[in-house]
Amino acid sequence: MTRPIALPAVALLLAFSLACGERAVPVREGDAEAVAPGAAPASTDPRVTAADLARIQGDSTSPVWLVMVSDFQCPACKYWHDEQAAEIVRDYVATGKVRFAYINYPLGQHLNAVPASEAAMCAAAQSKFWPVHDGIFATQAEWANAADPVPHFRRIVAAAGVDTTAWNQCLSDDVMLPLIEGDRDRGNASGVNQTPTFFVGTQVVSGAVPASQLRPLLDSAVARAGGGRG
Repeated sequence: MTRPIALPAVALLLAFSLACGERAVPVREGDAEAVAPGAAPASTDPRVTAADLARIQGDSTSPVWLVMVSDFQCPACKYWHDEQAAEIVRDYVATGKVRFAYINYPLGQHLNAVPASEAAMCAAAQSKFWPVHDGIFATQAEWANAADPVPHFRRIVAAAGVDTTAWNQCLSDDVMLPLIEGDRDRGNASGVNQTPTFFVGTQVVSGAVPASQLRPLLDSAVARAGGGRG
């Protein structure tokens, strides 16, 4: 079996301090494909099918997955999005080396995490997941403790060019809840208990570790897969 790559002590401390949920083993073995979009049975609702695919970035033929298990209301997830994600997207996703996917893992202590996931996935049904994902994280402080976060999300999706009538209907139908619950179930089955958690090929990293600490894991996975593109 592939031996996990050791991360420096500073990175491990960061992983523990920047995470939401329970304490987890910072690096362990796992299977990105087991938690990736499409791992659950296909939905009969075309909105769900479209949303499942729309949360994947990168070359669809890349054999290497980077799956981020995340909670929109988690401050550590926002930190990673704001401070670390761009480097990974630039050097691994945009170059075609890695497929990057978002998996919902709304934690029970976060009041509006599930509504945020629903908002993003209903936007994903219209191929607008990533701009809405960015907008939700950017405005986390505005909606996190709101009694009704939907008006906040509606402004975000409208700004992203989403058809709000269809989006409102998607929310009313609760059509994305089984997908979100399926994400969380796959995360639980794979040992996730905090956010963010990253599945990198056959390795799992818990906590908002710096991009520099994901790079050797990604490089190793790409090398094993034959080098990728670019």
